[in-house]
Amino acid sequence: MNLEDRIKGLGHQLDTGRYVTWHRDELELRSFLLASSEGMTSWFKGQEEAATIEVQGTFDPQASHGDEGYNLFMDRVGIFWEQYWYQLAAAVIKDSFTLYEVFLEESAHETLRWYGAGLLKQATEDSWRANECEDFYKAYLGVDIKHEDIDDIRWIRNKLSHLRDSLRTTAGKSEFEEKIQSLGIGADATESEKELGLPHYDYGRDLALGSSLSLTPLEAWRILDILRMHIERLTQFLNKLQYGRYTTQALADLSEGWVLKEKDRKILRVPNPEPKVNVGSRAV
Repeated sequence: MNLEDRIKGLGHQLDTGRYVTWHRDELELRSFLLASSEGMTSWFKGQEEAATIEVQGTFDPQASHGDEGYNLFMDRVGIFWEQYWYQLAAAVIKDSFTLYEVFLEESAHETLRWYGAGLLKQATEDSWRANECEDFYKAYLGVDIKHEDIDDIRWIRNKLSHLRDSLRTTAGKSEFEEKIQSLGIGADATESEKELGLPHYDYGRDLALGSSLSLTPLEAWRILDILRMHIERLTQFLNKLQYGRYTTQALADLSEGWVLKEKDRKILRVPNPEPKVNVGSRAV
């Protein structure tokens, strides 16, 4: 069974153009995670066995320290598999959240185009800030996209990007553990998850050799699932805005050149050049 059969997306009657693109990119990211895990598990095992066989062929009990096989393995490979899994997980988490941010921005622009408007920065290489994104969705689309688990994933992504794999303080380590608990991604693999073959603390969490900011490929997969849930819920709402009869007063007003706040003109391309601002009821 291929990945797309195992991970169903929204039906055409519920999706949007941007969702279709995100779904394709997310499946590629999941495939990258699965293929890397499967291929590298086999490769690491082969390298370990080859090193063990070679050492056994030259084994001298008098000169042996018991770690010759491991040393030969590390000389050839250069990275222990646990560290490889942590780096793989970090890469997937960072890219998955980037996909989420791109989805939000391009979905907003796609929706605005139905009203003759758009996002100004879509014509540049810049992106809006997280607070601008959240404010827009709430004020103009009437949906709150600020969620605790999204904030937790953003926190993890930012730390992975700026600190790499080690938190600096005891408070930071405690906060990280709290976020893992809150997201619910640290538990042992379920029976269905075991079929994925994704590494998850090969020697147990207590014996993990990772540093203070490390996650496993299975934890990365679970973060993908959380982001997918939020994106699919939002997509069903966006589908109504783009293809249904549902709209908001703010969007209807925007199509006529009205903005809720003057500062909105810094992020929105407004169809009517005449400056109009809504304050309570319509007022110029």
